[in-house]
Amino acid sequence: MTSLVPFFIALGILVFVHELGHFLVAKRAGIRVERFSLGLGPKIIGFRWGDTEYCVSWVPFGGYVKVAGMADVGTEEATGADWEFPSKSVGVRMAVIVAGPVMNFLFAFVAFVVLFITYGVNSAGTTVAVIEGSIAESSGIERGDRITRIGGIPVAFARDMDAALQELEGQSVNLEVDRGGQLLTLTLPPLQEDDELGLKILDPALVGFVVEGKPATIAGLQEGDRVLSVAGQRVHDWPEMREAIIPHPGEAIDIEWERNDEIMRAVITPEISEQDGEPVGLIGIGRYRSRASVSLTEASELAILNVYTSSYLILDFIGQVFEEERYKELGGPIRIAKMANDTAERGVDDFIGFLALLSVNLAILNLLPIPVLDGGHLFFLALEAILPHPLSLRQREVAQQLGLWIILGIMALVCFNDLNQLVFPYIVDLFQ
Repeated sequence: MTSLVPFFIALGILVFVHELGHFLVAKRAGIRVERFSLGLGPKIIGFRWGDTEYCVSWVPFGGYVKVAGMADVGTEEATGADWEFPSKSVGVRMAVIVAGPVMNFLFAFVAFVVLFITYGVNSAGTTVAVIEGSIAESSGIERGDRITRIGGIPVAFARDMDAALQELEGQSVNLEVDRGGQLLTLTLPPLQEDDELGLKILDPALVGFVVEGKPATIAGLQEGDRVLSVAGQRVHDWPEMREAIIPHPGEAIDIEWERNDEIMRAVITPEISEQDGEPVGLIGIGRYRSRASVSLTEASELAILNVYTSSYLILDFIGQVFEEERYKELGGPIRIAKMANDTAERGVDDFIGFLALLSVNLAILNLLPIPVLDGGHLFFLALEAILPHPLSLRQREVAQQLGLWIILGIMALVCFNDLNQLVFPYIVDLFQ
């Protein structure tokens, strides 16, 4: 049950933010809000303040803001009073409806800004590979070198390296590189704006999180360790290290790593896992994420980019959902609960990033033109603005019922996907 706590926290925050958008714009427009509910169904607790009842209801998967005069399916509640929803112009009503998704976008933006300001941004290190025939190769830089200084300027991240090279443009520059624990000084010729240095940043073989009880923990690996060799094979980056480990499932092999300038060695036995039907070796470690601090301006620009990119990827996925059976990738409450718990266990930063992405998902999905969703309401209001007469009550009722069946169908599909991928395999294993 404790693993569900992050899920309900995430769901509660995002539903509250969404409904708060509807609530604030409705209040600002002079529309009476009769109920603000976190959750659906019968209420658990609640209180009344002014014209509005605030409550928490039993079904946690959602929430709603009930505004005066806005009809439920099959009923007509409007009396023509000025403070009722239907009495307002189409533009005002559309603003009330769209405010929920907009608040989710704004929340995602703020969450990303807080994440970047507080924890910095993921930044590649300065371990490099060189392009054959490039200026870097002719200067003596080799694959696996870690650049530590440029012209006397300490560099820890790729962004630092780029800034230092730009600052020293047109000058002959000394580089300090760490090559297998040995510090070397190399010289770059003067570089002009259009010169290609010929460096590629490698993802270093640095240990991030270590899974408790896995081979890495038993061997003594810790976060921040730099793996130097696996099974006698020198490794310079994460892909090389991974490729050196996976061919040895269940086989004892040597591993060598560096910690605080000290070389350490152990024998490790990768556990047996399966990938594409083939046995592979895994030792239970994750990538180390280097962080670089950013200004508020940079954090805001990156937050906008992340919201835009996330939205694009979601829309692109929706457009392809019935191609190549991609609907099987759709996840529901079980997968969301698992992701919430996994990210919470990895740290507050991962959980904030998860909240931001989930908020973008909620905004996009709510804007789909399906009756009963915000997008469906916006579609009806757009028709009302275009057509000489609004849709009849019967037409709206049929559309709402159709939309409800679509939503129920989607829920059934995602729940089946969750069970098929996250539950049924464990049940099968119990009987084997």
